[in-house]
Amino acid sequence: MKFRSKEILLIIIFLSMILTACSEKAESGVIDIIIEDIHVEMNDGIKLANRIYRPNDNNRYPVLLARTTYNSGAFSNTEEGDYRELGIRMAKKGYVVVIQDVRGLYGSEGEWLLFKDDAIDGYQTVVWLNDQTWSNGKVGVFGTSALGMTANLLATTNPPGLKAAFVQMAPSQFYEEVIADGGIYRHELATRWMYFINSAYSVKMLEQGNINEETYKKILEINEEFPKLFMHTPINRFPYVSENPLFTSFFEHYIQDDYFDYYDIPANFSNITIPIYHLGGWYDTFLEGTMKNYLGLQQNGGKGAKGNQKLLMGPWTHQDFGPNGIEGDSAFFEGDEIYLIDEMERWFDYWLKDIDTGVMKEDPVKYYTLGSNEWKTTKDWLDAAGEEQKWYFHTEKSNSSNSINDSLLSKEQSLLEGKDQFSYDPKNPIITIGGRNLFGDMGLGPLDQRPAEKLSLTYTSEQLTEQLEVRGNVSTTLYVSSDAIDTDFTVKLTDVSPDGTSYLLSEGAMRMRFREGLDKEVLMEDGKVYKININLQEISHVFKEGHRIRVAVSSSNFPRFDRNSNTGNPLGVDSVEDFVIAENTVYIGADQPSHISLPVINK
Repeated sequence: MKFRSKEILLIIIFLSMILTACSEKAESGVIDIIIEDIHVEMNDGIKLANRIYRPNDNNRYPVLLARTTYNSGAFSNTEEGDYRELGIRMAKKGYVVVIQDVRGLYGSEGEWLLFKDDAIDGYQTVVWLNDQTWSNGKVGVFGTSALGMTANLLATTNPPGLKAAFVQMAPSQFYEEVIADGGIYRHELATRWMYFINSAYSVKMLEQGNINEETYKKILEINEEFPKLFMHTPINRFPYVSENPLFTSFFEHYIQDDYFDYYDIPANFSNITIPIYHLGGWYDTFLEGTMKNYLGLQQNGGKGAKGNQKLLMGPWTHQDFGPNGIEGDSAFFEGDEIYLIDEMERWFDYWLKDIDTGVMKEDPVKYYTLGSNEWKTTKDWLDAAGEEQKWYFHTEKSNSSNSINDSLLSKEQSLLEGKDQFSYDPKNPIITIGGRNLFGDMGLGPLDQRPAEKLSLTYTSEQLTEQLEVRGNVSTTLYVSSDAIDTDFTVKLTDVSPDGTSYLLSEGAMRMRFREGLDKEVLMEDGKVYKININLQEISHVFKEGHRIRVAVSSSNFPRFDRNSNTGNPLGVDSVEDFVIAENTVYIGADQPSHISLPVINK
């Protein structure tokens, strides 16, 4: 058979394409993948839905598992689903990726009980994974936010084959970080999230005949009424969720007891034996949990966990990673961009494939410093923290703030005794402006606090003559009183630029009835002065020359925190008609030195 020159050229091109494809397949490892939906039966007979992304061959691979409250897409007749982009990419890289709907939500059977079943369901799922023909017996778990919570719970059970985890922006303790902060109900987080989840759960209720189509439609529509809906009272009678026992449990157990101990990661530090990569943000709603889990496991974890933790702290909010939680980019800072899959791949390649990616040769902590807008690393976060430097409240004017008092903040302790008073009316609370919120209804991140400061006490330093770097935990000590039997005190730390913009850095609060512990209520006496400490969490920031340090004190930051009705009544029972005005006071001077403690890096 004879070929013409043109035919020969076409054959050469065709063979070249085949060879190129083979070369690409050899270089990338795996090209063809299969996506399939499978039910996994738990020991009690409940079937959980899974969407699986895996190489389309007969080899065995390490498995990456995420257990989601937000829809895997399994058995839904849609290509959409949690972590689809990640699943496809990692399957092409030689992993099996399993995204599982947690019990009671979306494609899974059973009843969702607010993470109560996730430890045992996760354990049984890993056991099942180990028995599959495509699994090599090595499993990594990952997840963001609620998915990070299911990953944390799974890590406490130590199933055979679980080798590592990658957890992003998840709490460490349910009561202290999800329900309450300083004893104050986290309205923006807990209520708003329950509505979000209730929309998914209502699908099951509709299918089971527990609600009708009209009610289902209203449940979906009411989500559009936020943030206005935050003003509804009483809180424990919120429409369409007040019949949900998961929501009402927040109010039935608002005084800390053992009810939410099933999600208490610090109580299980010594039981966790795997390396975990912790990713968090300075403006994330679960900043405290990320830091607590990293520090606790790095120092006190079980064998395999202790000394093998890694921490990445960026300038991010909870919403900076998009709907699939894989690409981070703050709107306020530069150089913080991260493609999460790249970092996950380095981590899991090291621990599940024995590939030296260099991830464990790096310093275990990498963090972004606000103000100077640069990345830094350290071997030990606690050792790298600054020395405590107290900045005291004064009675003199700072002439820098349009606030109730416009007072001075200084490293020198005030010798003059004084006090600053303000009225707190829960009918007219200070509205949340950015900060560490879960959702974006009230803004996120380092927004200008001057509108809120008009209704607050402020203490502002002189303009700094040189830059001041702070790194570590920030706290505030206040000497306070009230004519109410219960009230709140809120604190914000801001960086005031030369143009007067007051950028939020950190915030905290305390409900006075819980000043002696979250497990007991101790009401106030009229006019009695109390010393309280308010935690503003960890931070890394540089105050630049010419900037000012400001502390704002008030009694509300709503709806980030629930309004205190000032009545001393149980959480959530008061309506607007029950609210009373509190006259609150902050004391200043040598005997009552209210101040903020900053972890300053000395040159």
